[in-house]
Formats: sequence, structure tokens, C-alpha cells
Amino acid sequence: MDKPYCACATPPGVSGIAVIRMAGEGSASVADKVFRIVRTAGDAKTVAEMPGYTLAYGTFIDPSDETVIDGVMLTRFCAPHSYTGEESVEISCHGGLTVRQEILRVLLENGARMAGPGEFTKRAFMAGKLDLSQAEAVMDVIAADSELALRAAESQLSGSLKQQVEEISASLYMQLAHFELFLDEIEDEDDGESKIRYAEELERSACAKLKSLTDSYRQGRILSERMKIVICGIPNSGKSSLLNCLSGYDRAIVTDVPGTTRDTLEVVTSIRGIPVKLIDTAGIRKTDDVVEAIGVDRATAAIGEADIVLWLVSSDEEEKTITGLIDPILTLPRETKIALLISKSDTTDEESVKKQENKVISLISGKGYSRKPDLCASLSSATGEGLPEIEGFIRKAYDEMGSASSSELLLTNRRHFEVLSSALDKVEKSIAALRSGDPLEGPALLLRTALEEVGEITGKTVSDTLVDTIFSRFCVGK
Repeated sequence: MDKPYCACATPPGVSGIAVIRMAGEGSASVADKVFRIVRTAGDAKTVAEMPGYTLAYGTFIDPSDETVIDGVMLTRFCAPHSYTGEESVEISCHGGLTVRQEILRVLLENGARMAGPGEFTKRAFMAGKLDLSQAEAVMDVIAADSELALRAAESQLSGSLKQQVEEISASLYMQLAHFELFLDEIEDEDDGESKIRYAEELERSACAKLKSLTDSYRQGRILSERMKIVICGIPNSGKSSLLNCLSGYDRAIVTDVPGTTRDTLEVVTSIRGIPVKLIDTAGIRKTDDVVEAIGVDRATAAIGEADIVLWLVSSDEEEKTITGLIDPILTLPRETKIALLISKSDTTDEESVKKQENKVISLISGKGYSRKPDLCASLSSATGEGLPEIEGFIRKAYDEMGSASSSELLLTNRRHFEVLSSALDKVEKSIAALRSGDPLEGPALLLRTALEEVGEITGKTVSDTLVDTIFSRFCVGK
């Protein structure tokens, strides 16, 4: 018989309480060796006698010498009504490092073993408590660092993706059943009417739903990977000051000396509910300084990978330096949003700010670009002018990636996106083959492959190797 497995379910560090979780057949027996009940509901004298979902206060001891390690609360769960579907206990103890280490040591010495990474959730998946998409959402909930990321993770944990995938699978099974039913009956290969009908039904059902899901990844990706916002401009244009304002604290060194920032500096934060990575870059200019030149190259590379570029131009910046940044910024893909910010607006008047803005727009047109910045605004990091517009611009850029509806399911997991994209490709090829009048064997094979791929989302057709790989990324206590 496999031993019960245990781990600390709370993160390292000192805290008021910590939770030690133990699950598997025999958990109550191990607990009875090390836990003495002081008070509990009913007349239970041992953990094994406690009903499920009840709690007891008592002492955790080392039975080798009866030493009391801590006063703890123990919660009892009976199979199959537990997270993993097995009998289990959770021990709430004081949150000191030594207390936790001693409790784990005693459990291991009295019949338990250490849990593997993600073993609790893996057992829940294997017991049918969660499908694979819900199991992966557990870690997304833990890792969520913004309101929208948490909302998306909770949606998948509640089974929204599972439901969508099951509907897609049902549609594919129905079409495949039609194919199989008529495969032997249709002798006339020119019978295109039925094939067109099958193609139209596939487009309305499975194809439309798959496309809706894969399209949502453009927005959902931001919630898991963060929106990359690059702040660029020439030296001393106010980039580091803006980074500090948007991040809410003095992360970057700010001086009047051009070239203070000589490398990219990254800060992760949340703006209007959107998880973002702010990247302060070295001032872009020609330089003979080897170190600064490396920083300029990294700044240019960062611009090319950005979701949003905040281009700072000071109100007195010369035409020559403005022109030097037009090409790397205006040649970005249309999906990359560009904000032109006339910085240090508190040091000049409104007319000068507008004049500088018009100069930049004129220089862009003069270089042959029809595209203009998506936002033009004045900025003062000293007074806060322009900051609400920038934050609103960031939120709008996110919303334009997809629907802003809070009820819409968003794909946030790259594995899900790649699997469903591959399934969509198979379905689209099947539709094209049907419209071309090809024999049904080809479309049927494509749909079978698509079904297998869709099943990888929920775990119906997933390999043991992939399951092990997914859960190996989990923390030990989950």
C-alpha cells in the first residue's frame, strides 16, 4: 500500500499560521500516532473516529519521546468527499519555520512520505474531481497577480473551458457519426450536396467555437504573460520619472545627467486591472561609450517586442533627435500601440507643447508614414498631468484585443492555445476538403485527429508523460 503523502501547503517564511496537508489511505492512522485530541465536536477520541468536515483542537507530539511540538487544529476529510477524493487531514499550526519542519519530520517518521510537485491536484485529476483544464487553473489562481487574471483563472477553475471543449467535442462527434454512417452508402463521389451541408454545419458549430477560443488568446495572453510596455526616448526625456510614476515607487534613478539609465529596467505592476511589465530603456542616441551603446541596442530590441510603446519627446527636443526615433517606432506592427507623450509639460506653456506635438506629426508625415501615434498627450511626471490618459490608453489597448465582457472565456494558457489552434486547423482543412468534393475518408480522418487534440485540454486523450510534465510545474503543497 502506498504511504499517505504530506507537504506544507503555505509558502515559506514566518506567518501567523501554516497548513500541513496529508492525504492518501492511512492518513487518519498516521495522524492518530502524532495528534492528541483535546476538544472536538461529538465524542470522538481519535482522528479515525472524527466525521468528515469536522475539526479538533489538540497537541501534536513526537511519539518517540512524547515531546509536544505545537498546539494545532486538525481538520478531517473522508473519502470520497475531499480535494483529492481520498481520506486526508489538514494541520493548522503556528507559522514558524522550525514548527513546520518538526511536524513534517514527525509525519515522515510515522508512516507518511513527502508529496511530489502538484501531487494533491494530480490525485484530484486522476480521481475525476477536476479535469486537466481545471487542474491547470488551480496554479493560475495561485499565480494571479491582477483582478482580471484572477477572474479568468476562476472562470476556468469553475469549468467554463471544460464546458466549451465538451460542446466542441460533441459537435465533432456528431459530424464524424454522419460521415461514418454514409461513408459506405455514398457510392457517387460527385454527391456534393451532403458534403456542402456537412461543411456548413462544421463551420457553424465546432469551427466557430474553436476560432472564438483561439482568438481570445491574444487578450488572455496578457493575463498570464503581462502586457509589455516600453518607455523610450532620447536621454533625459523623462523616461525613468514616468516609470516611477506608473509603478508607484522610486524604482529608477532619476538625475539631470543624460545617460543615467544605461540598460533596460523592468518593473511588474498592475494598471487599471491589467498586469503589465514596464520597461525603462536607455536613452537612444549615437554614442562612443561601449556600455551605453549596448544599452541603446537593448532599448531598440525592447521596442520591437513591445505591446505598447510610450514615446517621450521633451518640449524643447530638437528635430534631429526626434527624426532618429521615427523609423524604429513607426515601422512597428499595427497591433503595437504607440503613444506620443510631450514630456516635462510643467516646464513650458500649453502652446509650446502643442507646437512640439505638431512638429513630430509633421516629421512622421514627411518621412512617408501614413500611420500616426494612437495617442498624443502632454506629460508631467512632476505634477501627474497626462497619467490618467496613459492609464486609460493602456486599458483601452487591452480591451481592443478582444471583448471586454467579464463573462467571456479567455484562453490564458499557451498549451491550450497551441492544442486548440492545431485542432482548428484540422477542422478548417476538413471543411475545405468537403467543399472541394473530396471523398469523406480524408475529412473523417482530420476530424478524428481534431477530436484527439481537443481531448488533450480536459485530459481525455492526454498521455501520462504530458500529465507528469504539467504537474511537475506545480508547487509541492498543491
